[in-house]
Amino acid sequence: MLHSFRPFLALLLLPAVMHLSGLQAYACGGFFCDNFPMNQVAENILFIQGEGTVTTHVQLQYSGEASDFAWILPMPSVPELAVSHNQIFNQLQFATQPGFQLNFQEEAGCGFPPIFRTLEDDGSVVAAESAAVEVVSQEQVGPYDTAVITSDDSQAIVNWLVDNDYQLDDLGINLLHPYVEEGAFFLALKLVTDRDVGDLQPIALTYAAEEPGIPIRLTAVATAPELSVIAWVLAEHRAIPKNYLHVRINEAAIDWFNGGFNYPEVVTLATNEAEGQAFVTDFAGPSKIVNDLFFGEFDLKKLRLQEHPADFLDAALSQGFPRDAQMQALIRRHIPMPSAVLAEGVLEVIFGGDREAYDRIREEGQLQSLADRSFYNNIRAYDRYITDLEFNAVAFADDLERIVVEPLQNVRRLFAEKPYLTRLYTTLSADEMTLDPMFSYNPDLPEVDNIRFAEARWDCADPDNTPIEKWELIITLADGREIRTLPFGDGGGPRPLPIGEPAAAIIERLGTSGPPETIRRLTAVAETGNGSVPSDWFLRQNYPNPFNSSTVLPFQAPASTADVALHIYNLQGQKVRTLAEGPVIAGYREITWDGRDQNGRIVASGVYLYRLKIGSIDLTRKLLFLR
Repeated sequence: MLHSFRPFLALLLLPAVMHLSGLQAYACGGFFCDNFPMNQVAENILFIQGEGTVTTHVQLQYSGEASDFAWILPMPSVPELAVSHNQIFNQLQFATQPGFQLNFQEEAGCGFPPIFRTLEDDGSVVAAESAAVEVVSQEQVGPYDTAVITSDDSQAIVNWLVDNDYQLDDLGINLLHPYVEEGAFFLALKLVTDRDVGDLQPIALTYAAEEPGIPIRLTAVATAPELSVIAWVLAEHRAIPKNYLHVRINEAAIDWFNGGFNYPEVVTLATNEAEGQAFVTDFAGPSKIVNDLFFGEFDLKKLRLQEHPADFLDAALSQGFPRDAQMQALIRRHIPMPSAVLAEGVLEVIFGGDREAYDRIREEGQLQSLADRSFYNNIRAYDRYITDLEFNAVAFADDLERIVVEPLQNVRRLFAEKPYLTRLYTTLSADEMTLDPMFSYNPDLPEVDNIRFAEARWDCADPDNTPIEKWELIITLADGREIRTLPFGDGGGPRPLPIGEPAAAIIERLGTSGPPETIRRLTAVAETGNGSVPSDWFLRQNYPNPFNSSTVLPFQAPASTADVALHIYNLQGQKVRTLAEGPVIAGYREITWDGRDQNGRIVASGVYLYRLKIGSIDLTRKLLFLR
């Protein structure tokens, strides 16, 4: 068996979808509320670096039938398994989510405006002669039936999984093969027979490894476009992408007025500029930023003394037990809704005896969810319908201790022991999932704050008589650059990236010591050597010239403006392509032309004109395209 296998975690949910569960916001006061909001499709992972071990917590959110749920992870060694909890990820999200905050300055003459993911494979599994599959372990862990297996034959692994009712019969062997060759162990999960999707909870795995990593190649078989990958790393020092590049975003691309809601889009553009395989650091600093938030003080003794289920839920709610799908599943298991509640109680409590309205809601398929919210949030109102309900507070509290409290306490202890937390973020599409990202550490790198600041002021000629859509917002970034925008004029929607402005301010390579190695840096000023902003508009000669694939058109902007256009013309004066139209920020800018016209067709060989127009200023140069 090979021993060069690197520590990986594959996140492959088959055949349904994995979602990122973000910080939950609730509009009601109970455990059963309407609609648990979800963030975009993503992978959420917490790595905890130990002495020769890595503990990995993986958040699972699944849409589909419980019987169809299955998961497979290649591991470098036999893992020790435990349950984790969604609240860990909620706290991580809350503490480290990037934010973009404007500090407004109220100036004389212009104050403030008056309103402010199914897996598909071309072929089916072909029966093959059974090769040896070693079953290392099989056990129940929380809501999961688990198995750890290994083999030197990829097809044998697929066959074993199918024969043991893991719904992976569409899984091709090609993606498994590299991990089999590296001597991987495979962890397989499925839900225990009597469990439902609501019982899903994150799982924790501890295994021998020196550094964490993600085998993203296995994810490529069934991924959403631009899949968000968030990796938190708890260790002694700042974590870095070891074999991916690192990017620092250009904050001029952020929609500051709307709180940076376009941040994922900017990260996607920035990492694409680094050939699609790069991470940004959202946060790097003391882990106490999260440890200070963990996790509520749970009084299980008090819960065990409750006799009425309503009193139990009230006490659990007041102690801060998480309000999530897992908690709802536990409530349903320990406080099953009596049939009389649905048949009679809901009719009386919700509809006041209105049979017609009751029947209409039932026919629309909304009765059960309505009954859940009403009953579990106000059990006292149904006292006359639950006389036959047998409630065991001790058993419920025991489950809460095992499923909720212990996982949270374990992680809280680790956060107290490990001083440094890093949050790394990227987005990846299937064609970019060709290299498994590995992570390491660099003690020499500085901290990164997740909250970014910029100064802002409103500019208007006459605040009393200027329409709000004409109010101009001037944003001064931390590096001194100014952005001018009309946030109300465009409806407050996303602001286009200024002309010639890359989404990545810096593309760099991080090592395990010392400063970063810069690969490309945003040039905010003209390369004149004196660091000053150019004094005049200037259109530079393109390079390379002549060219046959693409060429760069550089120009200098002495001031930020929203009125700039760059066009390509043929010698007959016909417009061939509009390369850019919109705002530009002062400094040295570059636009690339790929030799195609407005309809995406490659143009004929010959001389063309490129023309930069800024209001009444018109600058033109020639270039030569050779096919």
